[in-house]
Amino acid sequence: MNLPLMALVRQNFPGEHIKNIEEQVLCQLQGVGLPNRIQAGQKIGITAGSRGITDIVEILQTVVKAVKATGAYPVLIPSMGSHGGGTTEGQLAILHKLGIDTKSVGAQIWPETNTTVVGYIENNIPIHVNKAALECDGVIVINRVKPHTSFHGPVESGIHKMIAVGLGGPSGAEAIHRQGAPALPKLIPAMATEIMQHINLIMGLAIIENSYEKTRKIAAVLPEELADKEGTLLEDARRTMPSLPLTDIDLLIIDQMGKNFSGTGMDTNIIGRLRIQGLPEPESPRIKRIAVLDLSSETDGNANGIGLADFTTRRLVDKINFPATYKNNITSTFTQRAMIPITMDNDREVVSTALKSIGLVNPGQARVVRVRNTLHLAEIQVSESIMEEVLSVPHVELIGNPAPMQFDGVRPPT
Repeated sequence: MNLPLMALVRQNFPGEHIKNIEEQVLCQLQGVGLPNRIQAGQKIGITAGSRGITDIVEILQTVVKAVKATGAYPVLIPSMGSHGGGTTEGQLAILHKLGIDTKSVGAQIWPETNTTVVGYIENNIPIHVNKAALECDGVIVINRVKPHTSFHGPVESGIHKMIAVGLGGPSGAEAIHRQGAPALPKLIPAMATEIMQHINLIMGLAIIENSYEKTRKIAAVLPEELADKEGTLLEDARRTMPSLPLTDIDLLIIDQMGKNFSGTGMDTNIIGRLRIQGLPEPESPRIKRIAVLDLSSETDGNANGIGLADFTTRRLVDKINFPATYKNNITSTFTQRAMIPITMDNDREVVSTALKSIGLVNPGQARVVRVRNTLHLAEIQVSESIMEEVLSVPHVELIGNPAPMQFDGVRPPT
């Protein structure tokens, strides 16, 4: 098959970021009066999630130091819903991979996946709360704020979700997701509001990253301000998230997927696919075929989101940890996202077959984009047929002339 030549281009996204993380965290904590909100001798829980937040270790270190300076006793509470197989061991392993342990952050980790039902909200949905959080004198909730990959609403991924799903543990995550994706925009903030009646939420610490995974903003938010301020932070994050430089694509090739790039393996905001029963598909971008070639080592075999692709390789499928993938997927109830795509023996066969399936007379003229993953979109490859169109976008520049595709584990040059 006459495969298209691919040119390497660079997207120059805004790169503003915080130079001194510790200084900014301390500034935010002082700004909301942390020393006046906790007392010496109190046990203060600090949430530690499963997302790959770039500066999370330094942020946790700084919060721990600030709590200790008041004479209080900080402990880290793993807060990640059903991730890590929903087990204490699995969640501690995730934190370890993120560089989060007692030595690195300066505080003991209180691993607890058991929850207490503290009440019910509409339709008799149980409100689960991590037992460790209930036993603390106060809780500081830390999370990155960003658009969610399964729903859109006033708040999405952020502080409310960490309270409702993270502190809800495996049982809470299951109870929430069982209601279906259409209910999540209303249910998550409602659940978080109820949980705040049972824990002493000292504050939320919201993190926004730029398109290069560098921390752009850190904001401390008091409980009484959370409902209003998190929505504003979400819109800020949405404006500066990375994206593809065009919306009509015949074939998107993704070199790697994994939960270190997105909770769904491939960010649905980038690929324009949800595949959730009861929800309409996004109008943009319009991508006819998606081929994913490999699974990252960091995801530990969790291939949640593989069903968002149309084609994949035998290499990827052989790496899947099906129990972990199914646990994550069944908890969310989005079963289509775990279905295995058409599987080919190697990268070239995947790309050739995907192009054939589009029905183009000349596949060499196809509109093809190739990315390393859906998180790192600064340098991507585009087919020669759309190079001029892509280069007309103001923030895009050519850094590599059109050349034949490389396959089977060979990454595009960077």
